[in-house]
Amino acid sequence: MYKKVLMDIQFIDPVLEVLEEVKSITGKGIEFIQKENLPTYAALQMARINMPSHLIYYKKEHDEIINHLIVHECGHLLRTFKCPENLRLIPYSNQRLKYDALKKIENEIEGIKKILSEDQIAHIINLWYDGLIRQVTNFPPDIMIEKWIYNQFPMLRSLQLKSIKKQHADSVSGLTEIVRKITPYTILFASNVMNYAFFRILGLHIGQNFTRQYSSTSYIGKGKELAAITEKDYINSHEGDNIMIEKWANYLNISDWFKWRDFEDVPPDYGKETSVNNSK
Repeated sequence: MYKKVLMDIQFIDPVLEVLEEVKSITGKGIEFIQKENLPTYAALQMARINMPSHLIYYKKEHDEIINHLIVHECGHLLRTFKCPENLRLIPYSNQRLKYDALKKIENEIEGIKKILSEDQIAHIINLWYDGLIRQVTNFPPDIMIEKWIYNQFPMLRSLQLKSIKKQHADSVSGLTEIVRKITPYTILFASNVMNYAFFRILGLHIGQNFTRQYSSTSYIGKGKELAAITEKDYINSHEGDNIMIEKWANYLNISDWFKWRDFEDVPPDYGKETSVNNSK
């Protein structure tokens, strides 16, 4: 059994319930590891067959929304491990795929050299690419996980809302003029279309308006279409997640920016470079 307080994390009851379900479904518990250089409050590394436990990395500086984030990451675990082993596919990238993708938008990157130096571009180019792939491979299952949390755990709703609002604040920064000037158009457009679809669907589900900031932008049309594609015939499973990820990637013309591999066929350092998503 997990203790109500683990290190500096104080769990509320739904978290303990989900942690026990993870152990029951996957046969492995979760080890919590403090890590300060995370891009988010928490990140999950799912245990492969030769790993004794799943790993959740978290920042020392956090507030009560860590409860929601842990349940969210557990949602990824449960969806993956409820899928038959031979159908557990994980999206991944590598330097070759990244090079080929960025080569296609070379003209857009060249245009940014009027504003940023080559050194500055080299520094942020990985952020552009990795961020976009993380969005397209995470948002479809994230939508279903957030719906599950809202429907199944009323005690978490206030923390969920706080967490989503924080994510929303980060996302709308992509609408600013400075971000527009220093981001390749292909990446900026796809990212904001996904943001719109994501927040439109979740907002309607939990009774919030998260799309107000997009009202006068060029992303609404494509964003609404992507939201409609997502809501139509979504198969609520890991397999369904991957089908929807492919639909998103095809819709945004980035289907060749990443590939798929078997869940167990991932190198030990997959969370560092070879995987497109620490949550997988």
